[in-house]
Amino acid sequence: MPRKLYIAFIWNQHQPYYKDTLTNEFIMPWTRLHATKDYYQMAALLEEYPRIKQTFNLTPSLLLQLEEYISDSAQDNYQKAMKPSQQLTLEDKMFILTHYFDIQWEKVIEKHYYYKRLLEMQGRVGSRGDITSALERYTLQDYLDLQVWFNMVWISPRIRLEDPYLRSLQEKGRNFIEKDKEKVVNKQKEIMEQVIPIHARLQQKGQIELITTPFYHPILPLIIDSHSALRSSPGLPLPDRYTFKEDAAAQLEQAKEQFKQYFKVEPKGVWPPEQAVSPEVVPLFNDLNFSWTVSDEQILASSLQGEIYRDGYGHVLNPETLYQPYLITYQGAEINMIFRDHHLSDRIGFEYQHMRGKDAAEDLIHRFHKIKENLKDAPGNYLVTIALDGENAWEWYPADKEEFLHHLYGRLQQDSELETVTVSDFLAQNPPRRHLRNLSTGSWVDHALTRWIGTEKKNALWNILLKARQKIAVLEEKEGKSPRVRKALQNIYMAEGSDYTWWVDSMPYYLAAPFEALFRKHIVNVYHHLEEEVPPELMRSVLTNKQKGFFKGKAHLSGPVAMVHSFQSEKS
Repeated sequence: MPRKLYIAFIWNQHQPYYKDTLTNEFIMPWTRLHATKDYYQMAALLEEYPRIKQTFNLTPSLLLQLEEYISDSAQDNYQKAMKPSQQLTLEDKMFILTHYFDIQWEKVIEKHYYYKRLLEMQGRVGSRGDITSALERYTLQDYLDLQVWFNMVWISPRIRLEDPYLRSLQEKGRNFIEKDKEKVVNKQKEIMEQVIPIHARLQQKGQIELITTPFYHPILPLIIDSHSALRSSPGLPLPDRYTFKEDAAAQLEQAKEQFKQYFKVEPKGVWPPEQAVSPEVVPLFNDLNFSWTVSDEQILASSLQGEIYRDGYGHVLNPETLYQPYLITYQGAEINMIFRDHHLSDRIGFEYQHMRGKDAAEDLIHRFHKIKENLKDAPGNYLVTIALDGENAWEWYPADKEEFLHHLYGRLQQDSELETVTVSDFLAQNPPRRHLRNLSTGSWVDHALTRWIGTEKKNALWNILLKARQKIAVLEEKEGKSPRVRKALQNIYMAEGSDYTWWVDSMPYYLAAPFEALFRKHIVNVYHHLEEEVPPELMRSVLTNKQKGFFKGKAHLSGPVAMVHSFQSEKS
């Protein structure tokens, strides 16, 4: 019997913790909307293909927000604009016209005639233009129709097709009534309620493996030692040194406890946020009994001081190097590590959206067979790892995820030479044959850490974080983990999340501003819990006037950006 090629799909399902703990409001709706369009459906698809096995990382910050949505203990600012059309204020209307087209226009909105017409009435100015003139063109019925359309298209197309009521709304297209909107909202909640149970059920059946990540998604190497960024980027201008290994350990411990609460077992795998690793993460993972982790092929190449060679078509020419697990050791600790195929992962994330779903799936199947062919003379079993976001790519596909994944899973299930596996199942039968003692420090982005540190604004956030963290350390020496220390630390953990430093100068102002303001709110809360005076610099944004040029029109003073102009904190 010919040897098979094994394939591990790892879908990283993550949303940053969007909650403003003062207002009890999520400043962005993406946890809710990706849950109803992607998180449930990505798992539900597998029930139709019982031979397909996969691995999912459900991040703790995502699971926590799902729980808060389901319990109605918090809502997002987009939900606040879902009031009856007769009760909409001017601010509500401007928010709706600005943000209720926040989905891919060409691949989604333009497929629906009446939704497209509403976009044309708005002026097609997106989230950064002036929509004040559109106010005169919209009737109350138009606002109601827009409320229904926006929330409906963020429900999986498959669910919309199979649900008779949603299908009838989609066919009707306009002149919705308040009951229709209520039905859509109820359907969203119903789907959110099924996300955790379907993953738990599939794991119990052995079809998927669930893993976790540090609770608020920090870049572990930088939390352990921010100056570790110099290893891959010598000469990088850095902030004052941040070295709080105990925070990295605490975020991992909290993640593990949450996982056991939801899924009744301990996770075997751990996803390092942004696949960012350093030698120092190995003892942390080892101490908490994680058996495997994953990073990018660039980290492997850097660690081996070599290259992953590819031909002009992207096929790997030294496949025996990339497509096998490694045993990583550091200071007496060890962990199994696999490295994703960067090229194939990016084809799913960015390239296949330009192809028909069936053609894209056939391309990927062909590439798997090419890998198998290139490994024909290599002894042992090999694992191709594809690891990427499980939500962000799909709205760019011609038919969302459905056509591509259905065809891919169908072909894989019938192919006797290819077999999908969970990572733990593969490692149980195929422990690492190669040993790596010099793990490189970096992430999936250019095998470096510069996406999160090393610019003026990123460094400013790190220094703000450091100053507050040092205040906690001083008090902790006096009174240990007192209630106020624990509350302050929890806000520090939130502020250590990777998305703040990613967004602060990687996005236009209208997107960066709410995140930057939320970061400062978390830090303000630290000082209030410690009963310390809040430094005046926390009342000022680190964003520049040049960035503010992205931010035009009175409409943008509503919604997420409004929090920039109203700055308070939770009380201890």
